[in-house]
Amino acid sequence: MKFLDIMLWVSLLIIVAGAVLPKKYAYKVAAVGWVLFGLRWGLSTPEFYLVEHNIMYTVACVLAIPVTWYLAYVMVKDERESLMVVTRAAAISIIFYFPFAYISWLGDWLIGVTTSITLAAVNALGYPATASGNIITLNGHKVEIILACTAIQSMALFVGIVGCIKAPLDRLFKAFMVSVPVIYILNIVRNTFVVSAYGNQWFQIAPDMIVQWTGELPSYASFFWAHNVLAETGSLIALVIISYVVISILPETLTYIRDIFSLIELHNIKKNLRGEKVAEVVPLQRKG
Repeated sequence: MKFLDIMLWVSLLIIVAGAVLPKKYAYKVAAVGWVLFGLRWGLSTPEFYLVEHNIMYTVACVLAIPVTWYLAYVMVKDERESLMVVTRAAAISIIFYFPFAYISWLGDWLIGVTTSITLAAVNALGYPATASGNIITLNGHKVEIILACTAIQSMALFVGIVGCIKAPLDRLFKAFMVSVPVIYILNIVRNTFVVSAYGNQWFQIAPDMIVQWTGELPSYASFFWAHNVLAETGSLIALVIISYVVISILPETLTYIRDIFSLIELHNIKKNLRGEKVAEVVPLQRKG
């Protein structure tokens, strides 16, 4: 296991510990986890830019350290409930995701199911794709379906969001159904689009620039534009829409979201860095 992977899992385990410890220790422990989490992704910036060639993830990694370190500081300084709710959501997401990442047969099963469904969808469009293991080939162009291609991370995110909110069971079930299953279905659409676009070379846009940046063959340009640009943008838009629907079903989340967004307003950042307390947007309902 690579050093950065070790750092990631150490940070996640500390975050889980912070979510379950008594309040006396919870905020400080969770803050340590978020600091390590941000550092891990910040150090991954060169990999996402130079190896993965993923613009969106590169930007996220650049922002990881300042955002997580600032929020960790506020968490310790003010013991802000909204940040602990985020920590609990992250802990539930981690617990959901962990088996798929580290129990090989379970992760392989999910990858296999996703590969089979994606292949069937591409064939249904009339394209003669074939599969060998988890690699789908169309017109000689191969796309490997890995765990990240199953949308397990995004599904885990919404399992965490739904799981950390106190609300009637029927609304929690509705929020789950409009997020997790929908994300998986949309991910199949995403995979189908990428395989079809790459296999049929739909986006041979600026291939020389892509070759110079990535070192790949000119044909890779279609994969780059389909996967790293269009699919990533579409996924982000879909997550925003799904988040809106979930918030509509679980308005309890809106209080916490508004409070967190208030923390990143420039004048409130200045106040926090001066050691002043920023008032919560709306008094939070603390239950239990």
